[in-house]
Amino acid sequence: MTGEIPVKSYKHLWEQYVSRENYETALRNATRHKGRSGRKGRRAKYYRDHMEELMPRIMRKATSFRPTHHRQIEIYDGIRRKKRTIVVPSMDEQVMHHMLVNVLKPIFMRPMYEHSYGSIPGRGAHLAKRQIERWIRHGGRNCKYVLKMDVRKFFDSVPHDKLKAMLRRVVRDERLMRVIDAVIDSAPGDVCIPIGFYTSQWFANFYLTGLDHYIKETLGAKYYVRYMDDMVIFGPNKRRLHRMRDAIAAYLRDELGLEMKSNWQVYLFDYVKRNGTRVGRDLDFMGFRFHRERVTLRRSIMLKLTRKAKRIGAKPRRTVYDARQMLSYLGWLDSTDTYGMFRRRVKPHVSFQCLRRRISRWQKRQKR
Repeated sequence: MTGEIPVKSYKHLWEQYVSRENYETALRNATRHKGRSGRKGRRAKYYRDHMEELMPRIMRKATSFRPTHHRQIEIYDGIRRKKRTIVVPSMDEQVMHHMLVNVLKPIFMRPMYEHSYGSIPGRGAHLAKRQIERWIRHGGRNCKYVLKMDVRKFFDSVPHDKLKAMLRRVVRDERLMRVIDAVIDSAPGDVCIPIGFYTSQWFANFYLTGLDHYIKETLGAKYYVRYMDDMVIFGPNKRRLHRMRDAIAAYLRDELGLEMKSNWQVYLFDYVKRNGTRVGRDLDFMGFRFHRERVTLRRSIMLKLTRKAKRIGAKPRRTVYDARQMLSYLGWLDSTDTYGMFRRRVKPHVSFQCLRRRISRWQKRQKR
């Protein structure tokens, strides 16, 4: 079975990892977007203000890291509509994780599939959405049917030994690999990469890069997109997509030690016949619903948006937190064909222009 990652190995990475420049860049990145107030914001400011004093301690941890116990919290993933347990690393560890990723990022990006979009800088759901729209618009019969699938408990199922072996094929610096091994082993047992570590999203994408090459080069999928472990392939007929699904399930099992989730689907994509009859189904992916000629919001996201607009609209005074919550939905509205819904269900309750002014005034006060 083919689909191996094109191998280019890298040596002498340790000096780059422990360099002062890497430490300073990692600390700035790790403390970014922590907020100006609150416990996280104060802690981030402390680390930025005491960068020089903290360097010896963090460097000791970075060069001789050992797995430690981490606090776990449960969150709700609104996009995937499921609860997740994440681990919370210390700030020292977060800086160390950024140091590690700064070194590994160019290595991981080199063979990465161009249409893998999850947790990759410069890519994301909105870029993936635009690419899928182009395929639907210009793909013709190659976009007649859809295969949609994902991996069962992906992060919790990645085998440590296979991930380490895959990394050792490209990272030929044993001192750095000892640190990488310790970070991977932070999750108890022989499987699982912990959600909450900055390194985990990079390890996850790297682990599936061979699968991407297998699907594109060996199976010959013309229109294939992956968002972390969620995968979509467009094809001209069901038979070919079923064969691809069988081959992908076998690759996941035999090469990666993973299992395809049982809720995979192969179906006719949304289509309008010449007589005006609509057949098939839309594609629900990344929080969007893709139709042949438009893109709308997933129903659960739309309901959360409209209910939040009503609650905030009923308040006598909107807080900065309220304004930020509502503005976070603006990207969804701007990139989908949902103006009618916005005009009926959101605009009567809140004004995005007023919310922006509320945040702007607050930011000016914070700067003073």
